[in-house]
Amino acid sequence: MAIPWFSTFTLITETLVTAGVLYTFYSGYKRGRFPRAVVAVTLGYEILFNISYMAYRTTTHQETGRPDSALHVAVAAFHGIFSLLMFLALLIFFTLAWKNYKRGANYFAIHKMLMKVFIVCWLLAILSGFLFYYEAYFSPEERAVYVAPTLK
Repeated sequence: MAIPWFSTFTLITETLVTAGVLYTFYSGYKRGRFPRAVVAVTLGYEILFNISYMAYRTTTHQETGRPDSALHVAVAAFHGIFSLLMFLALLIFFTLAWKNYKRGANYFAIHKMLMKVFIVCWLLAILSGFLFYYEAYFSPEERAVYVAPTLK
């Protein structure tokens, strides 16, 4: 089975989205300013590409002739649900932050613990995406599919 190019593209760009999210927290917390342009691009990309891609892949899941492993199903379910919850939390968190920074309040410094918890959860969602990609395309069963034709 060939790895869909958009899966790889999405995996790479999600790393860039994470950089934007982390930069937003850094800029707000350390510098006391909210980078609206970075937030707009980050949220826009998430909505237009990553969330729509997840919805697309959910509806176009192809059977490979063998049942999906329990790990594959569990990681897929966790990543899909948790990533969407984290995106909703990101929307709420950034909206509240933007309103507070407009008033001159350093929202991320005021809510330092919430920011730390959010970052850990966001990174967990991202890492689950990497695990899902690895399990889907590089698990032992998939490696056997890639290797088998070269042995003949």
